[in-house]
Amino acid sequence: MTAVIQTHFLKVQMSFSKSFVFVLILFSVNSLYAQEMLGIVNSSYAGITGSVINPAVTVTSPFYIDINLVSGNFFAENNYIYIAKEDYRFSRFLSKNPQFPTHEPGNMIVYDYYNTKNKKAFASARLIGPSFAVTVGRHSFGIVTGARSVSSTKNVPYDIAKFAFERRNFPPLNGTNFVSNQNIYSAELAWMENGINYSYVVKQRGLDYWAAGITVKDLRGYGGGYVYLDNVDYFLPNADTLIINNIIGEGGYSLPLDYQTNEYLKDPLFRGKGIGFDIGVIYQKKKKGVQNEHVSSLCAQNYTPYQYKIGISLLDIGRVKFTQNAEKLVFNNVSTTWADLSNATINNVDDFTTLLSNQFYGNPTEIVQGNEINIALPTALSVQADVNYYKNWFVNGIIVYPIHFSKSGLIRPVLFGITPRYETSLFDISMPVTLFDWTKPRIGLSARFLSFFVGTEKISGFFHYKDFTGLDFYFGVKLWLKKGYCRNKKAEDNCGIEEYKLFTK
Repeated sequence: MTAVIQTHFLKVQMSFSKSFVFVLILFSVNSLYAQEMLGIVNSSYAGITGSVINPAVTVTSPFYIDINLVSGNFFAENNYIYIAKEDYRFSRFLSKNPQFPTHEPGNMIVYDYYNTKNKKAFASARLIGPSFAVTVGRHSFGIVTGARSVSSTKNVPYDIAKFAFERRNFPPLNGTNFVSNQNIYSAELAWMENGINYSYVVKQRGLDYWAAGITVKDLRGYGGGYVYLDNVDYFLPNADTLIINNIIGEGGYSLPLDYQTNEYLKDPLFRGKGIGFDIGVIYQKKKKGVQNEHVSSLCAQNYTPYQYKIGISLLDIGRVKFTQNAEKLVFNNVSTTWADLSNATINNVDDFTTLLSNQFYGNPTEIVQGNEINIALPTALSVQADVNYYKNWFVNGIIVYPIHFSKSGLIRPVLFGITPRYETSLFDISMPVTLFDWTKPRIGLSARFLSFFVGTEKISGFFHYKDFTGLDFYFGVKLWLKKGYCRNKKAEDNCGIEEYKLFTK
């Protein structure tokens, strides 16, 4: 994995200077995504896994002990680059050295959608490690572990994307002066997160049930980078000459590399740190009245199914601050004429920054104006609704809307989804229908058998009846103990003990 990250960032840095300054510092690599695991996180049996969409869900779970052994998801989507359906076969990804048909220019395996729309991409991979939650009356306590990698790019003008794809040589656009005053964003972050989850039944009376929860996470940044541009005015008379009349923007990175030799640095493993939060509330309308109870053991706790529930949550509040091996580059109303681009010599990261500084400021160091960077998490507001409309049949609705606090932060795409499902304690089956960033409708399929689940929000990504623009899949293995099921003891034996009553008040 580290070798992949190292290669990834090296490719970014090298192509960055020979293309268009650094607008595409993270966009020019494979544009992929990972998403919300809708088939499982909205299930009544999601448990601690569902806390990624609403941290209040743990206390509402039918489990008094829930353990996530391992689960993960990977999602990929973009609106610019694709593999033609005639060339795409998912089975090729499973081979040791995947080979796809190539084409000109440059023996590429991908094509581009050439139109005047802004280009965007979002990539996310998430591994949820050993995590658990224990429910004690009105309280639930949990520990969560995991690792994540997220990349987001938004508002890239079509001309910049096209020049990057064609390696600056596209006669219909060469010689045209382009000006962009829209905010162009791109960022990537790889980090580990470990935290505690707490949720609490705030109120339960009659059929009404309210719960609130929070997850507090310690963040450890492995590496990251970002770029944003407020203004850029440029033209490319030919593939070898770049004229920038004005550029205002900023970029930064902290990489696991020696910037003079490009050698991989094993120590320190983490170069940044921070704190992250998820907070949420859930309201449920129960099928029968609920009341405070005092029971003699954890297993004797009761679970009452709901008619419907509504949740609201704020996700990924926080940031990672990198103070080691970090550099911040600033472009403050600068201009340049850059000739002979193809012969620019770049052997390492320091060569790259020196070249940019000499080109824009006339000296080798002025462009680096800081030795620490901050990258914000992909903060979002989410609203969830779930209705048990007939026996074991449910339908769920969800919206995830990005909240962008920082120019140097990750931007989550908008997600709107409707998921019908059939659910029992033995198995679930669901079919998420989602609209990605308001533009791309997708159909998925998910299944759970006991404590094993697997699914996708884009089933077409596994077939070749459409051009391939991205992929999504998720999986997980869990263990649990259900409320109301006690070995050698009746669940309704609610005689109570004083220590336990302290938690149920």
